[in-house]
Amino acid sequence: MRMSGLIAAVLIAGAACKLDAAFYVSPHGEDADPGSRQRPFATLEAARDAIRQMKADGTMPAEGLRVFLRGGIYRLSRAFELGPQDSGTPGAPIIYRAFEAERPILSGGEVITGWQPDVDGRWKADVKHLSDFRQLYVNGTRAGRARGGRLPGVTLYGDGAPLPSVDGGAPDGGYRVTDATMARWGNAGDIELIYFYPQWAHQIVKVHDIRPDQAGGAIVRLQRNRLWSESGNLTHHGRIVQGRFPDFIANALELLDDPGEWYLDRSVQVVYYRPRPGEDMTKVKVTAPQLEKLLEVKGTLDQPVHHVQFAGIAFAHAGWLRPNEMGHPDIQANFTPPEPRDPKRSAHGEHDKSPANVRLHAARSIRFDDCTFTKLGSAGIDIEYGSQDNVISGCHIHDISGSAIQIGDVVRQDHHPDDDRRIVKNNHVINNTIHHAGLDYFGSIGVFAGYTDGTVIAHNEISHLPYSGISVGWGWGNPDAGGRESTMPKHVYATPTTCRNNRIEYNHIHHVMQRGHDGGGVYTLGNQAGTIIRGNHIHDNRYHFGGIYLDEGSGFIEVTGNVVSEVRTALMFNNRRQNRDATCNVHDNYFRRRPSPTLRHEPGKFGRALAGAISVAHSPDFEPQELTVETWLYLSDYPSGREPRRWIVGKNRNEYVDGHYALVIWGKKVSAYLNIGGGAENHYEARSNDLLFLDRWQHLALTYDGSVLRLYCDGEAARSLVVNRKRVGGDGPLAFGKRPDNWVTLDNGRIDEVRIYDRALSEREIRMRFEEPGKMVVGQKKLLGHWGFEQDLETLETAEPLAVERRSDSGFDKNMTPLEVEKAIAGIVAKAGVEPSFRRHRSGE
Repeated sequence: MRMSGLIAAVLIAGAACKLDAAFYVSPHGEDADPGSRQRPFATLEAARDAIRQMKADGTMPAEGLRVFLRGGIYRLSRAFELGPQDSGTPGAPIIYRAFEAERPILSGGEVITGWQPDVDGRWKADVKHLSDFRQLYVNGTRAGRARGGRLPGVTLYGDGAPLPSVDGGAPDGGYRVTDATMARWGNAGDIELIYFYPQWAHQIVKVHDIRPDQAGGAIVRLQRNRLWSESGNLTHHGRIVQGRFPDFIANALELLDDPGEWYLDRSVQVVYYRPRPGEDMTKVKVTAPQLEKLLEVKGTLDQPVHHVQFAGIAFAHAGWLRPNEMGHPDIQANFTPPEPRDPKRSAHGEHDKSPANVRLHAARSIRFDDCTFTKLGSAGIDIEYGSQDNVISGCHIHDISGSAIQIGDVVRQDHHPDDDRRIVKNNHVINNTIHHAGLDYFGSIGVFAGYTDGTVIAHNEISHLPYSGISVGWGWGNPDAGGRESTMPKHVYATPTTCRNNRIEYNHIHHVMQRGHDGGGVYTLGNQAGTIIRGNHIHDNRYHFGGIYLDEGSGFIEVTGNVVSEVRTALMFNNRRQNRDATCNVHDNYFRRRPSPTLRHEPGKFGRALAGAISVAHSPDFEPQELTVETWLYLSDYPSGREPRRWIVGKNRNEYVDGHYALVIWGKKVSAYLNIGGGAENHYEARSNDLLFLDRWQHLALTYDGSVLRLYCDGEAARSLVVNRKRVGGDGPLAFGKRPDNWVTLDNGRIDEVRIYDRALSEREIRMRFEEPGKMVVGQKKLLGHWGFEQDLETLETAEPLAVERRSDSGFDKNMTPLEVEKAIAGIVAKAGVEPSFRRHRSGE
């Protein structure tokens, strides 16, 4: 169409819009048409440009303008972009919305056709017309990349040879495997090793090559990548840490053996797929993402985009390709080490964010109502860089590779901006359903908020995630005013961060923490003055800690009116190095512990022994300046795995907090732990040689006399360590068979006859306790506690009561009957649920 014809069409559209203040878009329309209901545009760009022309002509209606999208799939060749010139006004917003009950889908995918039978039940198709992709959808269902299990007979190659710190060139580090055929696998540079270590971070490491091993088997060498040595999650000083073998291997044609798996041979641009039962490859619809951005609303601090709304629209089929080229060195929550290398950024946790497929950048008063975000290969939506007063409401967000929603960022200009207009502020995530995110990147979050002011996350249902449901805050306390002791002095800030006044309230969070550990239904980091966690219903989260987790540096947060049940730990406070727990106001919550399925009696050294793990409540009696802890232990197998330590007796959360003391086993060794004042620098350990045996009772003891920490095994001195410092007591629980904060539990042994004394028994007395355990020691009256585990174990555990600090104004009362308590819970649960008016699946595929 010639330019004069296009201008005429715009003028016609302007005249029509004066009558009904609307444009129409349809997948069957034409951009040369006027955008009327009878003759709609084909693309959103045509409607956007027509609106721009109306503004230039001064014909924009005072009440604003609507763009109606008819149902169907809009195949985008590029992201739909809105800039400052596309803004509305408070009284006249620009609205892009679904027409009536129809379902428009903005898709960044392309359909793959021409499938042909291959060998062994596989099918293949030529995709030379497509660019790269990491996801594939068959008849609307996500297919899985070809994968296997753990590497066969894996050992470290080169005794943990270094992963070089400079990109490029052939590495020497990797693994030996016993399967010699792997050396003949094709496209080795596309193969990926997948780790979930630490238990909150998902690592993807690219293979450099696979070559024959002269001793038989094969050698798998890893790609060089500086970020791996800096992530610290898989390496230590540039070397693979012993025992950190991949969880599984992926993306090789040789692994394509299960129905529903696919593989892209990038060398010849052919995709392979093994059909699921009932799939007819001559009739299926197969879609591959081709865009990394579907929608970008991008302004500047001087000219933000503002007052635009989206309603009833689905955003689908977008990807993210960086992991194809360099893997994914996840630190936490899909953030990766900074590029370029910057020690100051690393010191403050200023990592790089994994991007989203829909992005708001310097955007104000943008709304998403009743929209669907699905089949996305990165995060769902980013609200970043000075974006304020935006709302995501009533949306359905699911089938996402990464996090569902990301608000704010974690770099210096976020926590201490030079321009306050950059603060991400007053954004609302309300009444949404979020589930099945983190499908490709297991460290993902339902709703992540970094350094933000006034973020409201309320009345959402968040479920079925590999890691945490909601995460707010960042920095582990380092960028806060004064930092923490581990922060480099020249990088300490004198003023608080921008993280404050956030509200996490009345959310229903369940079945999260399905793969990851060390997270929660609600998880926080850093000081957050004015932040409140209120009225949330959190339950049935699998791994620890699972409930409300105030992690390192969390301070000035109120936690009230929450119902937390069926999780490993209802409320966890990691006070490591920070000592900020006293700044948090925790009151009027209802915490119900999950009964341990393995808690039971077994034959003991004397009578019955404890099998499983329990806690008892703190008592000042358990915090003497001098002390002895003794117990009998029976091991049926040595602890192993990624956390090979097991706490036999321990007091006060973990080894980094005030007053922690414990008897800990590590493989065949046993340790005495003592923390005399909080923080790693105040943690002392006396560790034995290999003294533990299987299938026999052994006596373990630690003593501290105010000067020397001593460890004993079977009545003999095993190790001593000079401390010579006064103990600082704690107020955490006393635990048997687990670390007191529930980090790990003993699942391969039994415990009997735990005793705590308020003095250090002598070596002679310890030997007597081993040789004649029934005999009294001198000063037996100073025995502070004795647990023989003869009583009912459920009644013994008192560290997590059914409710804490109830007050009548919160709906609870200490004298309520169980039925009255359940009714009070029902009231909170009703507030935490998604509003009944939410229309699920109105938009989307």
